[in-house]
Amino acid sequence: MYNRGLFHKWVSGIGTLALIVLLLAIFLLSNPINMVNVGQMVGSKGIMTEFFMFGNFACTIGMALILPMILRIKMRFRSKELMITSLIIMSAMIMVIATTSSGEVIVGASLIFGAAKMIGMIEVILPVQFILSSSGHKMRFYTVFYPIAIISGQLSGFSASLFSLTRSWQAPHFYAAGILLLAALVCLIFMHNQRFAKKMPLYYVDWLGIMLFATALMCMAYVFSFGKQQNWFISHNIQIATITAIVTIAALILRQIKTKHPFLSFKLYKRSDVLVGLLLLVGQGMYIGSSSIMSIYTSAILEYNWMTNSSIGLMMIPGMIAAGFVAFHWTKHQIPIKMYIFSGFAANFLYTVMLYFMMVPNLNIEQLFLPQILYGYGMCSLFISIWIYIFDKVSPEIMLPSVAPIMVFRSFVTISFFTALFGWLQYKLQWQSVGNLSFYFDTITMNNNPGTVSIRDIQLGAVLAANKTLLGYIIIAGLGFLIFIFFHQFGKQKYRIARYRVNKSAKQKQYKLSQQIADVAGSI
Repeated sequence: MYNRGLFHKWVSGIGTLALIVLLLAIFLLSNPINMVNVGQMVGSKGIMTEFFMFGNFACTIGMALILPMILRIKMRFRSKELMITSLIIMSAMIMVIATTSSGEVIVGASLIFGAAKMIGMIEVILPVQFILSSSGHKMRFYTVFYPIAIISGQLSGFSASLFSLTRSWQAPHFYAAGILLLAALVCLIFMHNQRFAKKMPLYYVDWLGIMLFATALMCMAYVFSFGKQQNWFISHNIQIATITAIVTIAALILRQIKTKHPFLSFKLYKRSDVLVGLLLLVGQGMYIGSSSIMSIYTSAILEYNWMTNSSIGLMMIPGMIAAGFVAFHWTKHQIPIKMYIFSGFAANFLYTVMLYFMMVPNLNIEQLFLPQILYGYGMCSLFISIWIYIFDKVSPEIMLPSVAPIMVFRSFVTISFFTALFGWLQYKLQWQSVGNLSFYFDTITMNNNPGTVSIRDIQLGAVLAANKTLLGYIIIAGLGFLIFIFFHQFGKQKYRIARYRVNKSAKQKQYKLSQQIADVAGSI
């Protein structure tokens, strides 16, 4: 009656593996908005860039909303139904984004796309987790899956840039929609129609809690996306969105405390290691948000097009592979996670230091190879190590309802906050630098030496000065994180480089379904 596999029995083992890899690649490479092509999308549609940023955030929010109730959804419907429906919805939303001229429609379609992607991706990741770690070692799963997921994001951006350069920015969307429909057809043919487990109703789902959670996150996304464009809290819209976010967060917390079937659980946040992990996620978000500085430098100073910028992103792949290789052997030998976390922050710190000294008007693209490798290693290693540190000893009963807020904090709140903050600071520092450099422009003009300097040179100099100042602040903050990690004991590893002993009997136990689904949150 029940079948925990995905495909019919007549599908061979090699065929099953090939189909799983194919479907996983399709989910990882599919995105509603390709940020590398935002400039073309803005020019073609006449929609502000902020709407595309908002839509990008909405996709992550949609995935987070589904995660706490994914187990009940999986028990309610068949795997075949979930896969086919999610793929069709994703295809439809991509087509809507490619053809609409409304910013609000783009945001709504991205939100729906994220929810559908999470539902379908769970069905594929669960067998992938068993393949990568049949003994139930979730740390081993993180070390292999994270590099694959992050590298897929880089390849997705590069392929979108390549298609948009040779055809148009809409071509990747049309191709992606067609591939998703073909994947739905493959699922229709090869997937069985049996249930995973006993049917579970949906009437215990806290729909009001979900609405409060979604409202709070969407209001925060609006503030982070449109804050700079509307001059932050001078705008009434930003004020209303901020107040609404605060009120709905307070109502959500009260709702989850009092209801019998809470949508979220806050028990996990009483643990000291979780609070330290949240602090580390702030540092991770700071470094990921600093990528906007590199984008400004390569676009405004070096004048690279979107294709060249996406190829710079490919330079991070060797560092990501190295991070996965180190993490695999680190967890295999049960070495405490402290120094691996330190290595990730150290790599990002060196990246910002090198970028600080590379802020010059002319730079060969090959000189960015080493900094990008360091950045790729730092990004991937922090995704793996911090997630392991937070959830290594957390039971699945607590982890599943608690992982969504942490996932949102890591993948949305910190990154969007620092991206908005750095964008605003760069703008302010740039105008401050223009004021400082204008003195020399006036001096040259008064000395009757026209032609030796131009307004464009003043502007480019201001951008470089603003970037260097901002990088200096990040370097100081990064040094503070390194000092904290070096002296923090990270639990029981006080004054030891010691090793963990793994209970052999525990290795032989299969993970429960709830634990497997909770671990999937690390792939986002």
